Amino acid sequence: MKFKALLVLFIVSILSYVLSPSMDYLLKASSFNSFRIQLMYITGSMGIIFMSAAVIISARLSFVNKIFGGLDKAYDVHRITAAVGFFLGVFHLLLKLLNNLLIDLNVLEAPVKSVNKLQGFILELYKACYAYLEPAFYIMIIVVLLAIIKAVPYYYFRVTHKLISVLYLFVAFHAFMAPFRSSWQLTVGGSIMHIFIIAGTVCAFISIFNLTGIMHRYTGKVKNKKHFGDNIIQLEIQLQDKDFKFNCGQFVFLKFSYTMEAHPFSVAGWDKNNKVLTFYIKQIGDFTSKLYDKISADDKVVVEGPYGEFTFQDTGKQVWIAGGIGITPFLSKINSLNGNETNNVELIYSYMGKSPFEDILVQQCAEKNVKLHIIDSQKEGLLTFDKIMELSPDIVSSTVWFCGPVMFRKVVEDGMKQNNISLNKLHFDNFSFR
Repeated sequence: MKFKALLVLFIVSILSYVLSPSMDYLLKASSFNSFRIQLMYITGSMGIIFMSAAVIISARLSFVNKIFGGLDKAYDVHRITAAVGFFLGVFHLLLKLLNNLLIDLNVLEAPVKSVNKLQGFILELYKACYAYLEPAFYIMIIVVLLAIIKAVPYYYFRVTHKLISVLYLFVAFHAFMAPFRSSWQLTVGGSIMHIFIIAGTVCAFISIFNLTGIMHRYTGKVKNKKHFGDNIIQLEIQLQDKDFKFNCGQFVFLKFSYTMEAHPFSVAGWDKNNKVLTFYIKQIGDFTSKLYDKISADDKVVVEGPYGEFTFQDTGKQVWIAGGIGITPFLSKINSLNGNETNNVELIYSYMGKSPFEDILVQQCAEKNVKLHIIDSQKEGLLTFDKIMELSPDIVSSTVWFCGPVMFRKVVEDGMKQNNISLNKLHFDNFSFR
């Protein structure tokens, strides 16, 4: 789906140029300057469409998430479209700077300025925006670099990333008005570009005014917190809303009163009757390591979601593979089973040392007829795919549901490829949102 979506977006962005008057100018280009101008239009039109797509995806709209197979998959596409749009924008800027440099060096003559078709207030607004466009793009470069550098704490990443929506508006206005200067506005190509820009602008304002996911927000409070084994918090959130619709395996964003940003966590349990969500949160990283000391009973919590397509919808044999704290989405599903799924579900769980979830899993899996394998990686070594196939030979004809560390998932993916098991059978959520 990711490849198809990117291919469609690439074709659409190309068509926005091909179906415009500029295509004819490109074919008739007879000088460096005329060719450079058309390259600027190509990179500009494609760049703004990819940037707009990235902004649209980041708004967490339900129908967009469905297209990509879940919010986590949508964010994979978001990262790629943002990167492509950014580099096309950089190339667009470099073409302009190169031309200015060659003119200053007297290598090229300054071109005769064309008549600006914009007039009155719109022209003045365009000039004002254009004056700040280049500095805005330089700031965007810095913000993008901060997003790439993983050593930058998540909090600073989120705060600076918010700036991109503001900076996008400068680029979007420039791109929106450019077709009016070059007779694109009434063409199919110009219309394609304008549709993306308008949608991107709406989504940028959604981000700026903190309205992302507003249709999926619920009010709650901290009901209980306690330590659960080493470096794990058991957290219960009491919801005050009645219409929370949850499927086992999904995740939500939690925003606590002491912080500005929301963080994603898998739901380990949902008590529908009492409206209580249960989470098991590992204390790693700059946010979760401080969470226990920062929250207290009755603290307000904003719950956004649920999101994700990790919902165990297949009807055939399923093999569940979990690593570490990745057991949490499986806990919610085990609780929902009626016990009649004999030999239909098999859980392979790897943990370093004795897991605090072991006793719960042994009891619940026995009650729900889930075949359970617990691997202590301290004693038995890291779980390999050969070991997984030894434990569950039926994996070749089963769907595989995975939650755990990325490197562990790579082991599963590589093993499936080597054993000619289609990766279409592998389901997982990707919690990397930067």
